[in-house]
Amino acid sequence: MTEDVRTLLADACAFYRDSRRASALLREALDHLDEPLRVGVTGAAGSGKTTLAAALGDWPSRALRDLELVDDPSPSTLTDASVQLLRHLEPDELTTLRPTASSTFARQTAVDTVLVLARADETGAGRIDALLTAKQLARRAWREDPVCSGFQGVIAVAAQLGYGARASTDDEFELLAAFAAVPREELERYLLSVDAFTDPAFPGPVSAETRRSLVTRFSLFGVKLALTLIRTGCDNRLKLSAELVRRSGLGELQDTIAGCFAARAEALRARTAVISLETVLQAEPRPYSDRLAARVERFSATAHDFRELRLIADIRGGRTALSGEPAEEAVQLLGAQGTTPEERLGLETGSDPQDVYEAGLDAVLRWRHEAERPDRAPAERAAAHVVVRSVEGLLVQFTG
Repeated sequence: MTEDVRTLLADACAFYRDSRRASALLREALDHLDEPLRVGVTGAAGSGKTTLAAALGDWPSRALRDLELVDDPSPSTLTDASVQLLRHLEPDELTTLRPTASSTFARQTAVDTVLVLARADETGAGRIDALLTAKQLARRAWREDPVCSGFQGVIAVAAQLGYGARASTDDEFELLAAFAAVPREELERYLLSVDAFTDPAFPGPVSAETRRSLVTRFSLFGVKLALTLIRTGCDNRLKLSAELVRRSGLGELQDTIAGCFAARAEALRARTAVISLETVLQAEPRPYSDRLAARVERFSATAHDFRELRLIADIRGGRTALSGEPAEEAVQLLGAQGTTPEERLGLETGSDPQDVYEAGLDAVLRWRHEAERPDRAPAERAAAHVVVRSVEGLLVQFTG
């Protein structure tokens, strides 16, 4: 894909060589094909963009190591995908999320954004079930709100909690464990607000400054949740850290970015380049520029990665008839857990090529059957055809 787009952009550069503006835009897009995938973290002031970008950026993840996060990119910054933060999932906020793309290709391949319900620990005034409630709201919005159907995911995240938990220290765990040992009824009123938690009357010898640092690191909700988890069995730092990170939603967001963006870096960079070309074609139409436009249309028609990403989002968002094991198999074959043949087929890395081929053959036969069943609705058969195309693509790698 990249080489085809590189050739297309190089031809476009030659075509527009007498236009400084067009040449600069096309050259930037061409050069970006060899750069890391660029993911913008966007959102309104106070939504926690910087905290989330830091939490994701500092994550020691192999899947994200070749990815560049851009905190609040300017409109002129070339980005390939975005994580868009929102404080609430109210209709008036949702309708302002994404301006209609002027590019036809951009609209047809709009698989580049994950929506984050940010500061999820503040949902419902920060009650102890705030994260669970926020996750339910996010899941419902993704399934039921037509505005959210265009995103690769709607995920509730408490970035500060996840960030603090992942980098927590033994000293912090010991401190939290000491607080958890205080009788619940004696501690309860000091957990109502930050001011109460840092009040000089707080039981025990821990300074107000130290207590404030805990709130800064984990949020007051995080402190309360940590105390509850310690009381119910998280008896060491590693257990507590893992549980807090899991509940924060940060891991789910990381997995989504890895599966939908990092694993599709080549396709998304190519998409960015083609959108740049379409922008130039619209801004500076010329005689014979329609030949470049026709090549863009052909690219759009053959780019299977974008169909896979769209179908993954539709299946996970509950917008197809697929459910249960067939749905899980479909999203795996579509590359949601990784795009290598082994990852798509659920096999161990380094599996015998013959085993991989036979597993792929078995999958393609089953999904061809699904794609041809007359008792299935056209939309279901179309979805099965996309899965078939994906498996056929991986089988090609094992044939001479």
